[in-house]
Amino acid sequence: MSSPARGRPHASSREVLADAACELFLEQGYESTSVTEITRRAGVSRSSFFNYFSGKSEILWYVLDRRVDALLEALADAAVELGDALASFAAGDSPDTLALAIVDARTMGVEEELAAGRAARQARIADAIAERLVRGGSQRIRAEILAAGYAAALVATVWRWADLGAGRHRLDELLGEAIGIARELLA
Repeated sequence: MSSPARGRPHASSREVLADAACELFLEQGYESTSVTEITRRAGVSRSSFFNYFSGKSEILWYVLDRRVDALLEALADAAVELGDALASFAAGDSPDTLALAIVDARTMGVEEELAAGRAARQARIADAIAERLVRGGSQRIRAEILAAGYAAALVATVWRWADLGAGRHRLDELLGEAIGIARELLA
C-alpha cells in the first residue's frame, strides 16, 4: 500500500506562486518584489519556490516556455509537417500569467523583462525553424529569413492575444491567422 502524496499538487503550487507574484508585481512592481515576499504571500517555503522556478522572471514565462519546448520538439521531428509544427504552438496551457504581465507591463514594471524575454524566445524559435528548413533543402539565407518571419508571427500572436483579452479569444485561431499572414508575406 502506498502512502498518499503530501502537500499541494505540483501544478497547484506553481499556480499559487504565480498568482502571488503577479499580485505583488501589480502592488509594488517587479524589481521591488523579492522571492521571500512571493513565498510569504503564497504560503510556501522559499525552497518550494525554487522547486518550481529558477527565479522571478521564470514566473512570467514558464507556460510559454513549455510551448516553445514542444514546438522545438515538433520541428526536430522530420515526420511532422512544418505547418503542423507551427500550429502546435497553440496547444497546451494558456500563458495567463504572461498575458497579465503584457497587459499590465508598466504597472508591474516588467517592460524590460518582457522585451528581453520576447527577443530571446523569438530568436530560439527562429533558429529551430531555420535549421528545419535547411535540413529540408532550403538555402541558409532563405531559411533564416523565413524562420524570422514565422517566429515573429508566433510570438506576436501571444502579445495580440493578451492585448485583445486573453480569456475572450482563442490563441489557436489567432495563431492560424498570423501564420496565414506570414505565409502571404513570405511567399
